[in-house]
Amino acid sequence: MTYKIAKHADRVIYRSWQESPRPGSVFRILVLKLDHIGDFWMALSPLRELRSRFRDAHITLVVGSWNLNTAVQFQLADEYVAFDFFARSPKSGQKRKAPEDILRLLPDQAFDLAIDMRVPDDTRLVLCAVQARQRAAIVDRYRHPEIDIAISPSRLKLRRTPAYKLLQKLSLSGWIPRKWVNKSADRDQFRILHVAETLTLLVARAAADFDEQRSRAREPRMPAREGAPIVVAPFSNSALRDWPIQNFQELIAKLSLERQVIMVGRDDDAVELQSSAQKARSLGAGHVEIATGLSEQEFNQLLSSAALVVSNNSGAGHVAAQLGRPTIGIFTASHLPELWGFRGPSVSMLMSSIECRGCGIDVVRRCPERVRCKSDITVEHVLSEIEALMQREVGASPAIWPNVA
Repeated sequence: MTYKIAKHADRVIYRSWQESPRPGSVFRILVLKLDHIGDFWMALSPLRELRSRFRDAHITLVVGSWNLNTAVQFQLADEYVAFDFFARSPKSGQKRKAPEDILRLLPDQAFDLAIDMRVPDDTRLVLCAVQARQRAAIVDRYRHPEIDIAISPSRLKLRRTPAYKLLQKLSLSGWIPRKWVNKSADRDQFRILHVAETLTLLVARAAADFDEQRSRAREPRMPAREGAPIVVAPFSNSALRDWPIQNFQELIAKLSLERQVIMVGRDDDAVELQSSAQKARSLGAGHVEIATGLSEQEFNQLLSSAALVVSNNSGAGHVAAQLGRPTIGIFTASHLPELWGFRGPSVSMLMSSIECRGCGIDVVRRCPERVRCKSDITVEHVLSEIEALMQREVGASPAIWPNVA
């Protein structure tokens, strides 16, 4: 599963709920392979793997005109388009075409997936020019956050260290082994993947994401019953991961004006839950209850019946997400959603954009920033994301889910 990531000045939002293919619709894939002849033939096995993995999809393959007949010969796609983005001979000095020129060859076509099968990133502008619900490539997502499905690029060169360059300049490289001044050179060489293997990994990554989307699309969606509660889990296994309880109290006060809110926790959370419920009522809350000491089955049943679950980075969020319930996760910077995030069809997670995110610290007193990331996410941020998530939900309407922002 891939997350759509939106970065703001003060927060980062991770969403799992990009639109999925409709059940029964034909999955449309655009494949870009704008290489020269040798590069195309090296990628023949990954292109065959793509055809095999997506055997029911409609594949449009875009290649240089010099590779068109070969692509047709091996039946790599259902539709073929010739686009000479590069000159046939790199030595010709001919300029590349504008990336937008491809749009004239693909009129009014929107794809579910566009995948760039070139290893160097000089064709990524072409990939971004086409209309696609998701894009896949071998790319550094820091440089190209618009690429949804990414395989990190491996080394294409074994760069010389300054010390080894100096040895060569002094004509001493034949006398002093390279490993004496560049100890990682041999190790780096063993880490290199052939371009065909890297492209095969990209295909497998895209196929895994598609399989999960298709599986989710086939699962029956259970709309929340009329009057279904909002479940809020304000405590996790670590105080560092917990959003300030005052924020939860204010959030509950606003959410409970439209729906019953049930605060869940362990038995040893009961006193603090009762206190928080009372504080929320003093802020004007409506119907607020607490639930502690639930059995595993009771806990799962409660979450599966919820209209919405709001949780810290805790087990409640993972359970709700896997049960397919709309889930809001509030993460502190200690644990990145890319590693530890909730996985489900209707998930939104918020965390601070603080530069030290991903620190792994799990004890408050060890944080040099005094856990500023806990307070960077505001009640207004959470309410805004709840509104966006619930408006996306099938069957949600103002009559069922009023604007709580």
